[in-house]
Amino acid sequence: MLLNLSVQNQSIESFHSYVSLAENSPDYIIRYDNEGRIIYLNKKMQQFFDLTYESIIGKKPYEIWPDGRYKPIEINIDQTLKDGKPRTIELFIPPVNEYHQISITPLLASDNMTIDSIFLFGRDVTEFKHSIAKTIETNKKLTHLAHNDPLTNLPNRLSLIELLNLRTSSGEYHPFALLYLDLDGFKEINDSFGHPFGDQLLFRVAHLLQELFPSDTFISRTGGDEFVILISCQKDKNIIHSTLTYLIDTLSNPLHIEEIDVYITASIGIAMYPNDAINTEELLQKADSAMYNAKNMGKNTYSFYDTQFTEKTLFRTTLTTHLKKALHNNQLELYFQPQVDVITENIIGTEALIRWPSSEEMISPALFIPIAEESGLILQIGEFVLSQGFQLASQWLKKGISFGRIAINVSARQLTHIDFLSTLDRIIQETGCNPSLIELEITESSILGNPEKMIALLNIIKAKGFNISIDDFGTGYSSLSYLKNLPIDKLKIDISFVRNITNEPKNQTIVKTIIALAKGLQMSVIAEGVETADELEFMRQNGVDSIQGYFYFKPMPQNQFTHLLS
Repeated sequence: MLLNLSVQNQSIESFHSYVSLAENSPDYIIRYDNEGRIIYLNKKMQQFFDLTYESIIGKKPYEIWPDGRYKPIEINIDQTLKDGKPRTIELFIPPVNEYHQISITPLLASDNMTIDSIFLFGRDVTEFKHSIAKTIETNKKLTHLAHNDPLTNLPNRLSLIELLNLRTSSGEYHPFALLYLDLDGFKEINDSFGHPFGDQLLFRVAHLLQELFPSDTFISRTGGDEFVILISCQKDKNIIHSTLTYLIDTLSNPLHIEEIDVYITASIGIAMYPNDAINTEELLQKADSAMYNAKNMGKNTYSFYDTQFTEKTLFRTTLTTHLKKALHNNQLELYFQPQVDVITENIIGTEALIRWPSSEEMISPALFIPIAEESGLILQIGEFVLSQGFQLASQWLKKGISFGRIAINVSARQLTHIDFLSTLDRIIQETGCNPSLIELEITESSILGNPEKMIALLNIIKAKGFNISIDDFGTGYSSLSYLKNLPIDKLKIDISFVRNITNEPKNQTIVKTIIALAKGLQMSVIAEGVETADELEFMRQNGVDSIQGYFYFKPMPQNQFTHLLS
């Protein structure tokens, strides 16, 4: 209860004009005479007492409630009266709680020397207080949602940025390490088991990080499968080495989710403050660069930032930007490398290869294809190659030019995209190409992620009339149990087994095994990268059907290849 005693003199006449307002007021209003008798109650107060007006007026509260349910309180009125003495009056205040506000105002008679009566005003502010409390609680929840990840309840990226801004703007260079952790292969787990399963995995990893690091460590989930951890340290990398080694060892144990043992690894990049960077943006960039280096080192490891990483990141970003422009401006071209029958030495097909000519020199696919894979531009590039290849096959057929089949590489990301089949159908319709003129080359790695799904998908593609080959066979550790069920027409021996094969007995054994395997599965075999007569002769003697390599032809522009065919 909040009690307020007003000491301002008020004339009795000033209150008479408010009687009608008092009757309809939501406040409790009681008027006592100078002896403590009730001489007025408004409707709100009558409802509170549940008594009639006539049964109350002119009585003191103990006359109305002899059981003493309402105890009096003494009010000291520091007013100068006729006799010059202060006045103490007993008033009965209705039972109230902490959500009621009470104010008492003494009224002076017209001579301003005599207490005429005393007004008591009461207000129930319960709803107001509850509303304030609810607003405060709502604000707390909204603040929590804005600063925390709803899945793991860890701080989110906003919290991380705010903390880093605070730590780096204080002017006091207290060292700390920023760890950027990215789970390896999380997308494949999500695709294989579903997003609810992936969410459980992220929750378990978050809990694991909280168990491994000290309780005062700042651990945040910044999005997807990325966690950022801030560790205070005194420029001692040994502490971080031991902590991360323990973390990686711990992650080597399976996580048991929905009766399934899941193995997950992490790549971690570390940037040190203030040695590597002194502001938030640079710290995050450099930790991210170090994380990518850990990925390039083979994943399941960690890497401290080095200045060369920034140069690589800048190069990757610049090349990505230029590649986007090249796609937009139709600057990419198709080159063609003929495939030759080892017996007749006739051209029996060709592989379409993407090339990026620039004003200075041809940009190597070894540079821009991995970047296209990372950035997702490989989908646009892949569609471009399919569209151009289908169109040329249709044109050459109409002109009576014999070219066999055009082999087109399909990346794993392209093959597993939800729109791949519809893209094939659309391009067939747009170009009028007969699918039998096209050979789609897929990699072993694209099959390994989900073999059953790939078998079903490739059967659909095969039913459309396409030929299918496995590119770079022998480098992806295929499961033979799945290979026998795949609708594959051709195996392509990787260049790494062909190179210098006459002097490498192990390569000879591998190539002979691949050839025997293909023949046993009724598939044809092509060897890529054949450059010497000795390599060609080995392939011919061991039953390879066709070759592709510099011994016969280098990749050539479209017009040159068309002229060759003509």
